[in-house]
Amino acid sequence: MPTRQLEAKIEGMDCPTCAAKIKEALAKLEGVLDADVIFGAGKARVTYDADRIDEKRIRQEISRPGYELTNDEGLEKKRNRGLELLYLSVVGGGILVCWSGILHPFTSIDLDGIILVVITGIPILRLTFRALRAKSVTAEVAMATGMAASIAIGQLLSAAVIGFFMLIAEFIDELTTDKARSAIKGLIQISPKRALVKREGRQIEININDVVHGDIVVVRTGERIPVDGVAVAGEASVDQAPITGESIPVEKRIGDSVFSGTINQLGTLEVKVTKVGKDTTLSRIIQLVEEAESAKAPIQKVADRFSSKFLPVVFLAAALTLLFTRNVSYAISVIVVACPCAIALATPLAVIASAGKAAKKGIVIKGGIYLEKLGKADTIVIDKTGTLTIGEPRVVNIKAFDQHEEKEVVALAAITETHCEHPLADAILSKAEQYGIDVPEHSACSVIPGRGVTATHENRTILFGNRELLKEEDIAIPKEIQQHMEAEEKEGRTAMAVAHDGTVCGVISVADIVKDNARETIKALKEGELDVIMLTGDNLSTANAIAQQLGITQVFAEMLPEQKVQKIKELTRQGRKVLMVGDGINDAPALAEADVGIAMGTAGSDVAVEASDIALMTDDLSKIGEIINISRMTFGVIKQNLVSSLIFNVIGIALASVGILNPLMAALAHSLPDFMLFINSSRLLR
Repeated sequence: MPTRQLEAKIEGMDCPTCAAKIKEALAKLEGVLDADVIFGAGKARVTYDADRIDEKRIRQEISRPGYELTNDEGLEKKRNRGLELLYLSVVGGGILVCWSGILHPFTSIDLDGIILVVITGIPILRLTFRALRAKSVTAEVAMATGMAASIAIGQLLSAAVIGFFMLIAEFIDELTTDKARSAIKGLIQISPKRALVKREGRQIEININDVVHGDIVVVRTGERIPVDGVAVAGEASVDQAPITGESIPVEKRIGDSVFSGTINQLGTLEVKVTKVGKDTTLSRIIQLVEEAESAKAPIQKVADRFSSKFLPVVFLAAALTLLFTRNVSYAISVIVVACPCAIALATPLAVIASAGKAAKKGIVIKGGIYLEKLGKADTIVIDKTGTLTIGEPRVVNIKAFDQHEEKEVVALAAITETHCEHPLADAILSKAEQYGIDVPEHSACSVIPGRGVTATHENRTILFGNRELLKEEDIAIPKEIQQHMEAEEKEGRTAMAVAHDGTVCGVISVADIVKDNARETIKALKEGELDVIMLTGDNLSTANAIAQQLGITQVFAEMLPEQKVQKIKELTRQGRKVLMVGDGINDAPALAEADVGIAMGTAGSDVAVEASDIALMTDDLSKIGEIINISRMTFGVIKQNLVSSLIFNVIGIALASVGILNPLMAALAHSLPDFMLFINSSRLLR
């Protein structure tokens, strides 16, 4: 079965109901295996069996209600908002002039009314026709009904005013949607379209779609890196903010990974391509942000169900008003004042805006459902190694004994670690480099697992290891050194003795140190009323030492991955809303079990991104508090939008049904919730 996928931009889809109707129609087509219509991205993604249906038929179905399609490589067709605003101003001016009666000596009020009804009515009729073809009862259908009823009772000017304010409401809705989508558009715009590639001994500029895996791409100062890859020549200072949200440029050298969309601020790099086009980290981020609205939060599902039933209830209310009052004008007002758009748009627009804003900060949210759960979390479980700590050993203390110097102790230890795969080798050699030590080669070396290393240099035997190694080699440990090593171990450090010629000359303590902002982050999380728990596979003494530094009182150590999962389940059974933070690979099972899983340092790692609900592109712990704040603000805005829209509609319909709001006033009132939605939701993009 030849399975293919079609992706296309859909112009004119400015309401979640539109997206739902298109998706429903596509799903009914024979041969369509899967259809997803993403309102936030204004896009359709359809998987189909090419033997049973072709792309042309799918495009026809999407276009049938009147939508326009463009290919997925470009952005949406640019709209001239200034021209639209001018059009509304001219129509509004015409209504005021007609209302004032200035032109009555020259024209009849009926003629003026007819002209204005035609001008305002044609766009409304076009939208109504689209809705009816899609078998959907929308606000445009309600307004068209209100206009038709006003014309039927001879209130031409009222019909024109209804159409005018409906156009204003449409303008505000589109403006709000555009603003929410701006973050996604911003991400798309930073995707380079051309690349300078080395081929056959020369450099040629080609379309990014023609770059293939293994190509060598040249990136000069000031240019965006067009692919994901590995630097194979040159050095450069790269601004990675588009991917990671880091404010400080990162130095890139041979062997370092680089990402599409990042900016080469200074220097020249030659990059071997590992990912291009839709496979790059940037493209994956864009796709996840676009799809964030699809994983609907519970509050959005409630709003969707409510808005789908809302207009039929409004028509029923209008019918009852007409039945009891015998006043057509009252019934028209009931239909006109109702505003379901604000209810339908409140949640998806907030999610789109927040997901896009977070992506620019290096935070990828995979759905509105996770934003809502995150805002309700009361417990945060954090892995230690690589999350709270840097994840690799560092030398934290050097103690010299028996008239030796610290530099000499480090030099002796470094000799044992040269060309050695001992776990602490990098930490020791890095410290030797800091001291400016030119480490000589050893003539022989032996690694004793779980004990340490022995090496021979200039007929001199050097040992670097724990107390067990010293005992095995019959080297005496003076009481002073014994006490020092025990004290270091109580602090959660690994204390390794350095000995030569049968005598201990010093102790080097190594530990996985906490990240710079870890303590501040934990403090902020606690102040945010979150219960903080640390899980680790490390030993209890080391775990307690790290926890004490960070102010964490609940620690569970020596835990295997499956035990971490069981702990998450236990917390969930207690009724807690659990947020789990880990590395996304080793902690993947625990991340999946938690209500919300946040993976850290996922840039370039597809596995880590897939394992999590929210992915942080860097190891910056402060991003955890940032995304929690974004989630809480987002759902605060959503609740405000929904409650205010609901209250407005209830009061508006009640006032209209008793004649306090006439059709003109109802038309004016109809656009107010959209305006409030625009103003309130704009706060999320600051």
